[in-house]
Amino acid sequence: MKKKILYGIASLVIIFLAIVFSAYLINAKPAPQKNNNKENIMYVKTKKGEITEVNSDMVYRGRITAFDKISLASEVTGRIMQGDVRFKTGESFNKNDIIIKIYSEDVEAALKSGKSSFLQTVSKILPDLKVDYKEQYDKWITFFNAIDPEKSLPELPKINSDKERVFLASNNVLTSYYNLKQQQIKLKRYTIRAPFTGSFKSVNKEIGAVASPGAELANIIRSDKLEVVVPVFPKDLVWIKKGEEVIITDNRGIEQTTKVSRISSFVDEATQSVYVYLTYIATKNSKLLEGEYVDVKFNSMKISGFEIPREALVDDYFVYELANNKLLKTKIEIVRVLDDMIIIDGIDSKKTIVTESLTSINPSIKYLSR
Repeated sequence: MKKKILYGIASLVIIFLAIVFSAYLINAKPAPQKNNNKENIMYVKTKKGEITEVNSDMVYRGRITAFDKISLASEVTGRIMQGDVRFKTGESFNKNDIIIKIYSEDVEAALKSGKSSFLQTVSKILPDLKVDYKEQYDKWITFFNAIDPEKSLPELPKINSDKERVFLASNNVLTSYYNLKQQQIKLKRYTIRAPFTGSFKSVNKEIGAVASPGAELANIIRSDKLEVVVPVFPKDLVWIKKGEEVIITDNRGIEQTTKVSRISSFVDEATQSVYVYLTYIATKNSKLLEGEYVDVKFNSMKISGFEIPREALVDDYFVYELANNKLLKTKIEIVRVLDDMIIIDGIDSKKTIVTESLTSINPSIKYLSR
């Protein structure tokens, strides 16, 4: 038992002596000296501020719209009948096709009856004209022979004297004639012809429904002539001129040439853009559709300036200049903003400009070009 106690005490003594000796060796080792001469260096991308002529293309996104949009409303009352094309949304038609027809057989019959009565009225005055107005008889007999209930009324002969006018008025010729003209005009309102080649964008009534005056029947859009509406930043308007040619590219990658037709003279409050309008004439081989988006490339222009990546811009109007291994914040003038580059001015050609993005700078760091 005593031997075990002695062995334990001896072990503890040995461990204690080992710890003391290790601490002595550590303290006796000389501490490494700091190299106070070492510098903090950072390499940055740079470029000399050389002013050159840069080709500047302006590419914007435009939307196709119909050149003409018309809301069709009925001016008369009657049942809607089938015209030359189906009265359905999306149906296409050609110019002068009958797109809406209102039942008018009763009106046509009344007009024919009125023309027949008018023939009787004119026939009654012909004998008196032959006796009392011999010099006027020929034109009135020609007019009488030209009246056909199935056709439009011929033009009324020119009245050469007040005496002749009184004679015609007293025999109810003028009143009857102009009443018939009014009925002819009204009859045309029962037929609506397409003012252009296009299609129905929406249809609010069905065939067989009754139309009433003022009721909207359909909306039509033109398809052979379109417009491209392009929202443009006001600062870019100096490069865009009315009548200049531009290139549009559709979603299939097909390029076509068109022209600037007009430029709005106000800024849209919502987009803070000015709208530029391009006229587009559709062809059989290439036809854009309303609502489609296209890329619009305006003519490239040569601009004098210094081109740098957009990421190098600091606080919108500054860049970093590398001078004597330090970075200086330098104000510049933005000439043109491109997709991923900007063209700036106000930089001396001897200056070195940082062309990458830096989150922050440290005055104690030495900056070098790479």
